[in-house]
Amino acid sequence: MRITETMMSNYYIGSINNLKDKIALLQRQISSGVRIEKPSDSPTGAVKVIRNNDHLLQIDTYLKNIQSGLSFLNQTTFALQSIQDEVVNVVGKLEELVNPINQQNMSLYADMIENSLRLMVDVANSKADGKFIFGGTDQSGKPFVYSSDGQTIEQNTKINGYNNVRISQGIQQRINITGLEIFGTIVSADGTLDKNSAVGNIITQTRNIYDNLGNQYSLQVNIQKTNSNQYELTYSIADSNSNTIYSSPSPLQLVFNSTTGSLETIDGNTPSTINVNVPSNKINFNLDLSQLRETDTDQVILNANQDIDIFNQLKIIIENLRNGVPPTDEQRAAVNAFNSKVIGKLSEIGNIINQFTTIENMLTQQNLDLTENNSQVNGVDVAKAIIELQNQDYLLQLSQKLAATILPKSLLDYL
Repeated sequence: MRITETMMSNYYIGSINNLKDKIALLQRQISSGVRIEKPSDSPTGAVKVIRNNDHLLQIDTYLKNIQSGLSFLNQTTFALQSIQDEVVNVVGKLEELVNPINQQNMSLYADMIENSLRLMVDVANSKADGKFIFGGTDQSGKPFVYSSDGQTIEQNTKINGYNNVRISQGIQQRINITGLEIFGTIVSADGTLDKNSAVGNIITQTRNIYDNLGNQYSLQVNIQKTNSNQYELTYSIADSNSNTIYSSPSPLQLVFNSTTGSLETIDGNTPSTINVNVPSNKINFNLDLSQLRETDTDQVILNANQDIDIFNQLKIIIENLRNGVPPTDEQRAAVNAFNSKVIGKLSEIGNIINQFTTIENMLTQQNLDLTENNSQVNGVDVAKAIIELQNQDYLLQLSQKLAATILPKSLLDYL
């Protein structure tokens, strides 16, 4: 076959264009640090990079959630420690008042305890990241406020509920201690119901409860079987003269799991605490049914985490001191019990922080591993690429000189 000048010109021009394309590609790779510009450059590598990038985005989201959660948890820890400092101060004052000599200055002690109480309420209403630390899932108002007459401290009826953040694909972790579990009064119905009992069987339990002023009332809870694994619960509150002052608006429908015996739903919803609020009598507590089980015996007991919430307990102590009445052993015990509760919650928060830190370290390592893998698949060895660029540039110059020598006319015409 005859080799024409046109064929030779086309060959040299094609070769030079290929060299220029390689030089341009190397320049882009050195500039961007990326080896795969489009999937066709490396289909397998492109799939790995896309998958790694998706995972990196998820990790970045989890790390941001963890950092936000840790900030909230640290603020909660600071708030609880501040409250405990004041509680310890109050405990010390109550112990001093055991001494008859100090009881001569009850008004002074009342002022000091009241200062601690005000600080505790202020901290209990503090915020972190624009949210009430102890407000639960309701942020409509302060969790705790003084009543209009200043006699008692009232709590928001919705200071329960956990704020959760996702810290990995399969884990959501709560980041808050609710105002209810640390400050509120919770009456729990603990025990078992007989699954073999006849429909219509009724279990009745009573317990003393107290209003915010320390006045005693009687709570009665009735649980009646209506069907297999199903019950109705009603409750009522009576004063010291046995007059009913409040009754449940409607029966609560309880459904138990036929296999495990655990409480499955209350009125068709996931079990949660039921707030019982009687403002006219300054009664506010929560009824917890989550520990009820259905087995083969009837044995239900009403327990309470505290008779009076700590804020109103201190209000009663302060009022008594101003009237010349020293604190009772029961009141000192209640304040000490609250101090133990705060310590327990601080430990609980510490465990959550440790879990967050552990997962944060794990995600950070995963981030480094995926980034390194992306670098191996899609990264550019800059030093090697620069040498290759120099080689390609040298070949281009050499080709141009050679083409000018062999095809001085036709090649230069094309160039």
